[in-house]
Amino acid sequence: MKITLGLNSHHADSSACLFLDNELVFAIEEERLNRVKHWGGLPTESIKLCLKYGNIRLDQITDLTINTNPASNLSKKIFFFLKKFIFGKKKYEIFKRFKKKMNLKFNIENQLNDKFNKNLQIHYIDHHLSHIASAYYPSKFDNAVALSVDGFGDFCSIAIAKCKKKDIKFIEKYYFPNSLGILYEAFTQFIGFRKYGDEYKMMGLSSYGDPIYYEIIKKKIFFNYEKKILNLEYFNHIKKDFKYNFEGQPNQELIFNDNVFLICEDFKNINEDVKKNIAASIQKIFEEQLLSLIYKISSYKISANLVYSGGCALNSLANKKIIESNLFQKLFIPYAPGDGGGSIGSALYHLRNYFLEFKNLKNPYIGKQIFYQSEEIEIFLKKNENLNNFKIKKFESKFELSKHLAKKIYENNIVGFYNGNMEFGARALGNRSILANPCNPKMKEILNDKIKKRENFRPFAPSILLDKKFEWFNNSIENPYMSWVEKINEDKRKFIPAVTHIDGTGRVQTVSKDLNEDFYNLIYQFYEISNVPILLNTSFNENEPIVYSFHEALDCFIRTKMDILTLNNFYLERN
Repeated sequence: MKITLGLNSHHADSSACLFLDNELVFAIEEERLNRVKHWGGLPTESIKLCLKYGNIRLDQITDLTINTNPASNLSKKIFFFLKKFIFGKKKYEIFKRFKKKMNLKFNIENQLNDKFNKNLQIHYIDHHLSHIASAYYPSKFDNAVALSVDGFGDFCSIAIAKCKKKDIKFIEKYYFPNSLGILYEAFTQFIGFRKYGDEYKMMGLSSYGDPIYYEIIKKKIFFNYEKKILNLEYFNHIKKDFKYNFEGQPNQELIFNDNVFLICEDFKNINEDVKKNIAASIQKIFEEQLLSLIYKISSYKISANLVYSGGCALNSLANKKIIESNLFQKLFIPYAPGDGGGSIGSALYHLRNYFLEFKNLKNPYIGKQIFYQSEEIEIFLKKNENLNNFKIKKFESKFELSKHLAKKIYENNIVGFYNGNMEFGARALGNRSILANPCNPKMKEILNDKIKKRENFRPFAPSILLDKKFEWFNNSIENPYMSWVEKINEDKRKFIPAVTHIDGTGRVQTVSKDLNEDFYNLIYQFYEISNVPILLNTSFNENEPIVYSFHEALDCFIRTKMDILTLNNFYLERN
């Protein structure tokens, strides 16, 4: 048997996954365990859980894969290094990261106080090859054209590839320092969202502004795909002392330099309206440039199928434009298109040499919760004195629990829904979710006041029964991972104001019985009461990573004003 441990290590959103032969059996991001958002480094705790779930020892692992290859694009790396970084502090950061990746086996053994088998094979898989593999093999397309768009990975920001049968071959790349992702990130920082991974905030804000800076940004900083040039006069990321730290909590210095303030007078004193308009402008540019890539790719006539991955594939507003372009018959974006999914992609690319097919690739609920059985939850609830003021009940039937919860949600109670296996990736898809009534026009404000404490411009997602989608979105296309936003039918928006964004869209999740029966049944019970086959779905957290254990779910419930919590079959309600 091949036992493969896949890693995204010493990079943001560190993660680990476990394959037993051709089946993905477990995967988790390190942030869920150490509670540090986007944590980057060696995913030690994730590796431990992979071993625990698989009931295997470290010395039984036959293959170790990682989603980076220091040899990728080596000539371009060396040229740029000698030209720009040889005399600055940047080289120390580069050498340190390189050393950690090359000493992967030793570092894991040191952290786990254990040893791999001497026959262990280590496979360094190109960053964008891993992204593409994470999309192509789960798509089950016989052939496809692939696009990976990122900030940077292995000195590359964009990769286009041809996929046929089990093979993936690059046909075009765009290299450091030019990057559509870095352009978007730079403006995210510029308007005040300084934490790593805050791009989704600018995406949400963009719908509130007008793209009045579109022309001047294009003129001054324009990213031109034909010339492959950013106007580097405005950027710091090419400087010899620029810091981009992926160890621990990721952080980096400001990408723009002070020249950006000279673009126009408004940039010197940024108020809220300017922020909205900058967001709208850069979102328009991002969408325009993404579409130019899509048109270019379609002109190659490689395939009618497109697979899309990389961190930029999380821009669900831009992904809508790909769907609307009708340039491809089918589009597939995986549930973890970003760096966390690279652990799965690296393993898949290696294993394609041995297997024609893979198992369990479309199911995002791969954070198996075998460690938290009902008996353990029940014992903990009975012993916890902090819960004396709560009504606690165990439902023997999931059907009865769904009926009860649907009624409570319809009555505008906010529910923390902790159920079964945890989702992998950035989005809560119904097993680690906070659920609420989408019909209440005040629910967005109620949620933010009681729990989320987040910016009011950020929308909440509608999770809809797949077989009812056409009535509300005028199509029946599956969108199970919230991969793109969609226009809500105009005559339906008044019924679901809590999940209708200002532009009339919703970042929809289609829910089917075969992928998540419990979540499907709960939405169906709500539909029976309300005639609305939709629930408001947001991640189960409070400005932290999505909860992993039932202990974290309980802590979040207690410290917020959440009304109800379910822990599998257990029901807790504030008196």
